[in-house]
Amino acid sequence: MNLKNSLAVVVVLIIVYLGVSNSTTKDNNRKFNFSYSVNFEPTDGKKFEAWIPYPQSNEVQNISNISINTDLKYEILSESKHGNKYVYLYELDGLSTNVDFELTCDVDRIENKTVNFSNVDQMNYLSGTSQVVVGSVFDNIISENNLSSNDMRNIYDYVLNGMHYGKPTDNIDSKNYKYIHGGKNPNTGKEWLPDDIVYGRKKITKENLVKSQNKNEKYAYGNGNSLYACDIGVGNCTDYHSYFISLSRTMNVPARFHMGFPIPSGDEGKVGGYHCWADFYKDGEGWTPVDISEADKAPQKADYFYGTLCENRVEFMVGRDFELKNYNNGDVNIFIYPIVEVGDINSDSFSKSFYFKNL
Repeated sequence: MNLKNSLAVVVVLIIVYLGVSNSTTKDNNRKFNFSYSVNFEPTDGKKFEAWIPYPQSNEVQNISNISINTDLKYEILSESKHGNKYVYLYELDGLSTNVDFELTCDVDRIENKTVNFSNVDQMNYLSGTSQVVVGSVFDNIISENNLSSNDMRNIYDYVLNGMHYGKPTDNIDSKNYKYIHGGKNPNTGKEWLPDDIVYGRKKITKENLVKSQNKNEKYAYGNGNSLYACDIGVGNCTDYHSYFISLSRTMNVPARFHMGFPIPSGDEGKVGGYHCWADFYKDGEGWTPVDISEADKAPQKADYFYGTLCENRVEFMVGRDFELKNYNNGDVNIFIYPIVEVGDINSDSFSKSFYFKNL
């Protein structure tokens, strides 16, 4: 083989490698403006502080034209564990009237498969967190079900088949009432939570699901508590992906937790709330994404959501247990909505809304 042909082979191999390790589909991208708005209520002279996540660009999304509109004092800071940014707002003399905050940005998000993200130390994503346990019961689950790090699709399928989407509640005024009381998944025509099965490792019947909710602040629906997820088997995206991360890290596979917002179809409108997903790392391959709760809601896309993320989202934060400046209540388990303290005490004296418009 002559030098010219040898160089051609090398170039081809490099292209193939890059195609595998940073697999994105730039034809499948979405450009939109995203707005994160908060209205803070008066604090009766008590010190006001708030923390709000701040999006950043990476290999799968470009954030541009970001702006903040508020009369509050603020700083844009970085947290040390994962390199996320956030906005710290404060008024030492408190708020005498309602005050608005709005963060807007333009987003160009691409559909992505496995990616080699820069400036990420995979070793930071092997240990447990306050609510994502490594080892213990997850060692037993792996052994009992012959799970292996050589077959991560099997881990994905195990969580997908073991979890059920929904928040059981008897509150007839709650939007979640449908899950326990006969509501059907529009993608399957089947009940979200059927009567004829038991749930989780504790084998809870449907009639006892409501009693299993919110036993304490941590062991509860929607907190991303992996023990809760495997015990109860019912939850939202935080619970699915915490379960997956616990199994992955127990098998010494680095795995990360991501939070952001899903962008609905259409040209513009409200965004109902947050969404989360995960990815795992393999040497020589990179970070492979999974979106297990979306696969559960739309079973026809189960193959797609193992290894692919659609472009209809924007990411704000990666990781768990965030250390935030001047926050007085310890590390923050999940950080996507505003956190507010009034006089150093957690407060829910605010309203929030999210909006998108295609570009």
